[in-house]
Amino acid sequence: MAMGPDYYSRFPGFQSNPTASSSDEFTRLARHMGWGKKSKTYKRERASFLASEFATHYGADGTKLQNWQALCLELQIREPIDTITKCRKALSKVHVNLVDLIDARRTGKAPTKFPNSQSLREYTVSKGKIFPKAAAKEDGFLKALLRRIL
Repeated sequence: MAMGPDYYSRFPGFQSNPTASSSDEFTRLARHMGWGKKSKTYKRERASFLASEFATHYGADGTKLQNWQALCLELQIREPIDTITKCRKALSKVHVNLVDLIDARRTGKAPTKFPNSQSLREYTVSKGKIFPKAAAKEDGFLKALLRRIL
């Protein structure tokens, strides 16, 4: 899977807007490429796009403690964290929409932290901001934040 700015190089004539929300940006890309919302290409490319966006903004190396610590700080986890295991444990208590987390870096708007999985689930489904499970399971950071939605 192409990561970061290279993702867009696969689509001639498409100019990315790094400050647009990920949903708006992918909608623009899909329109540019003529992908129907129900097509396999749309679904596959959306998963690739979101995984690439996450890697661009949060890193792809789940073995670096500093990447985990930065994610914990961004999600306002203030307790001192000195191991990846402690980071994972702290993140397991955080309920945040993964698409909104990407958008936090793209737009500068902090993601909403939900009090529980049910609130996150209701928001995620109502807004259609579902991060593809297969893409999330490939990445250590994403897997730590993955919650059962459907």
